[in-house]
Amino acid sequence: MEQITLTCPACGREIQVPAELREFSCVYCGAKHRMAELLSPKTPADEADRAFAEEHLLDCVRDFPNWYKQFNRKKYEAAYRRQLEAVTPTCEAMDRWVCAQPAKREALLNDFADSFLAQWDSFHRGHPKARTKHARDRLEFADKLTLALFTVPAIRSLGLSVSEDFPRVLRDKFNALYPNNVFELGTYEDIASGFRRHGLSNLFRK
Repeated sequence: MEQITLTCPACGREIQVPAELREFSCVYCGAKHRMAELLSPKTPADEADRAFAEEHLLDCVRDFPNWYKQFNRKKYEAAYRRQLEAVTPTCEAMDRWVCAQPAKREALLNDFADSFLAQWDSFHRGHPKARTKHARDRLEFADKLTLALFTVPAIRSLGLSVSEDFPRVLRDKFNALYPNNVFELGTYEDIASGFRRHGLSNLFRK
C-alpha cells in the first residue's frame, strides 16, 4: 500500500497517509483533512480571505435572531442545516488564511476570536432592544444559545483545520469575558441525541 508523507496544517506534524484515501484524520491532533486540498499547490495568504472571514464572523448570530426557538425535536435539524450553510463560506475563508501561515496559527485564531467578541459586544450594545443592562443580558443569553446549539456544532462538523481550534479559542475567551453566561463545546450528533436523553446541561456549566 503506497504511503504519502504529508504535513498536518493543524499541528505541523509529519504523517504517513495511504495514497488511496480521499479524507483522513491526523493521528496526532485528530484534525480532518481532504487529500486533494493538501496535495494542491500552496498559494500565498490572501488578505481577501481574512477580510471576508472577519466581516462575516457574527452573521451566524446577527442573521438568526431568536434562533434558539428552533431548538426542539421537530425543527432542530432543519435549523442546524441553515446555520451550517451560512457559516461554511466564512469558515472556509478563515481556514485558507490560517493554513497559509502555519507559524502564526494560534495568533491568527486568537485574532479571529477577538474580532468576533468585539463585534458581539458592539452588536448587543447597539441593539434597539438592549436599552437597559437587563435587556442586553437577555439578548446576549438568547444569542449565546444560538452560538452553542447551532453555530459551534456547525463549525465543528465542517472538517476544516480550524473546525476544532477556533471554537475552542472562542469558547475560552467568551467564558472569560462572560463568566455568568458560559457555554461548552457540543456536536450536532450529541445535541440531536440529547432530545432522547436528559437535557443538555453540560453545554452551559459554570
